[in-house]
Order: sequence, then structure tokens, then C-alpha cells
Amino acid sequence: MLKLATDRLYMRPPQMDDAAVITAALSHYEVAKNLAFVPHPYALEDAVVWLEKQPALAHPYDQKFAIFTHEDEFCGMTGFTHKGDLPSLGYYLHPDAWGKGVMTEANWALIKWLFDGPGAPKIVSGVFDYNVASFRVQQKLGFQTVGQSVMQSLAQNKEFAHIDTELTKDAFEKAAPNLAALRNET
Repeated sequence: MLKLATDRLYMRPPQMDDAAVITAALSHYEVAKNLAFVPHPYALEDAVVWLEKQPALAHPYDQKFAIFTHEDEFCGMTGFTHKGDLPSLGYYLHPDAWGKGVMTEANWALIKWLFDGPGAPKIVSGVFDYNVASFRVQQKLGFQTVGQSVMQSLAQNKEFAHIDTELTKDAFEKAAPNLAALRNET
């Protein structure tokens, strides 16, 4: 099984056994409202349907990872979805993991894995313009704003301004050459 790790976290492809913890995280409106395609309320059946579509080993541009502490506490999810010919980064955290640098650390490991292994010319992503914390995660990792669009939040049933971002390997290596440097910046 594909597994990524840092000194505080490990990440692996999501499994059906994760349905309850995924549901617990996405049941929080404060989490769901920041994601484009997550309904609210979010039910266990939603997690099961999503997990049934997730292969344990996907194309790198479609690979998803459940994030855990080394004490096996579920923190959230991160991963890629094919967007044209590029990987698009998406992620969320359970509120209990907010403000601890977890997502910055997890995404650093994920991005390093992609750029150093399977490779990609760049990674695309973005955030709703009101999601300051998520935008800050991307800035720390070297993502650059490349435009603005409008995107629907399913949980809010409303469209919002969306900041479109992208990351090249060069920009990533300059912004976050290693985890220690990244932590010193936060």
C-alpha cells in the first residue's frame, strides 16, 4: 500500500473503514462550506459512495490520501484529481486538527512525493476567496495566484469568488525546500 509519512503524520489511500471518520469531519458545516462538491448535511452513505469510487492505487493525478497522526487520529484528507492534463490539489481537515500546521505538513509531503516521483509540470488548486486559512497553506507551499473564477459551494448552495492557484516544482522548492524550513516559516 502506498504510504507517505512525516515525523508527525502518515497518509495512506482511504479505505472503507474510514467512512465514519470521514463523515464525522465532513458533517461539520464549517468544513463542508469550504469545499465545492460536498453536501451538507453529510451522511455516512455519502462517505460510503465516495469510498467505493476510490481505488487503493490510482493514477498519481487522481490519488487521494487519508491523513492520520502517528497515534492513528484521523485529521482529514488530501489528494489530487485530474483536471485536464494536470493534478488538482484538494484537501480538508477535521476542526480538531485546525491551527496545528497539519495540512501544510501533509500537503508538503504529498507535493514532494508527486514532484520527486511520478512528476508533474505543475499542480493547480484554489480556494474560495473567504477561506483565508486554506489560502495561507497554499502560499506557504509556494502556490501563486493565477486568476479568479466563480465556483459553487454545494453545502451553501451558492456561488462564490474562487482564487485560482498553481504551483511549479521550482516555486515549491524555493518556498518549502524541506519540512524544517517550512515549520520555521509558520
